[in-house]
Amino acid sequence: MLYEIKENEKMERLKSKWNPKELEIENFILSSVDENNILDASIFGEPLLVISNQVKTRLKKRADILAIDCYGNGVVIELKRDWGYLGVETQALQYLADFSAYKGNKFIQHFSKYENDIKQKIESFIDSNAPLEDINKTSRVILVARGFDATIYSMGEWLSNNGVAFRCIQYQPCEIDNKRFLSFSISFDRSKDILNPLAFGTIAREPRYYWHNIAKADQKWWELLVSKKQIPACFDSMPGDEGERILKGYIAGDTIIAYASGHGAVGWGVIEKPGSYCLIEKGSSEDYLDGDCMHRLSINWKATAEKLKENAIKAKEVRDDFGIYHPMRTSVSIDSAKAKELINALNQQ
Repeated sequence: MLYEIKENEKMERLKSKWNPKELEIENFILSSVDENNILDASIFGEPLLVISNQVKTRLKKRADILAIDCYGNGVVIELKRDWGYLGVETQALQYLADFSAYKGNKFIQHFSKYENDIKQKIESFIDSNAPLEDINKTSRVILVARGFDATIYSMGEWLSNNGVAFRCIQYQPCEIDNKRFLSFSISFDRSKDILNPLAFGTIAREPRYYWHNIAKADQKWWELLVSKKQIPACFDSMPGDEGERILKGYIAGDTIIAYASGHGAVGWGVIEKPGSYCLIEKGSSEDYLDGDCMHRLSINWKATAEKLKENAIKAKEVRDDFGIYHPMRTSVSIDSAKAKELINALNQQ
């Protein structure tokens, strides 16, 4: 909630006459997607790959947004202009029941009419331990509204106890000096306790192979990362955001293959000290991008391209020769056998 501090130093809730329609909210949210069709993680608490919006069900109704999370779970996102009362979750569950009939290749085949190259995009978005045959094996609900009745939270508790991950996101519109703003916050969440990678049984894990996007496909930036022995993450460059989560999620022995957009695979290295994560101070000598991409983690580079343009293994070549699609997220795990082949090619390059 946004408050205004008056001249008498009293705080009053800022009231706005702007009340956007449901379809406007949907369009605003979809306008936040990046070039890979991924919803803003700061809105939903996680990155979500959009399959389509206004998706028709078998009963000719329309779900607002259908997405996939990074574990391959189907996500129905239902939006409301005003408050969410008992019954709105029933509508979302009807859509969930309809879409849950499509799993694995059936899901890909059915929804390919909404999204080009859906198979490749899903493969490069989900964790490599979530096989395509398990896509949409589990489905979940996210509700977005101005506010929620307590009965919605009670229903959410019941659904989560029965294995359906449930999240409520509250939004607040406001106008200040003829400028319009939307704020989003998670008001209820019973997702993290029951969502698990589809083929990942325990929290402890063995080292893996990962694509990692270096964010800025610039020669000077790449040279700095190599010389400082670092990999970066961007997002809000704030404590606790998705960038910190990604870098702190690596463990000793994880192998990183660096990717530069527009160039391809540009090098590889091994994480040896996961505790070496740091958030660079804005304005410091390490702040190369004026406050952007401030999350950093040390890496032991094994082989790196001297020049991005001349020495990278192009994305098309990586896809055609090694069966690896370019990363849709900052970090995406890769099949170990394919990754080893790509690493051999990088060493030769």
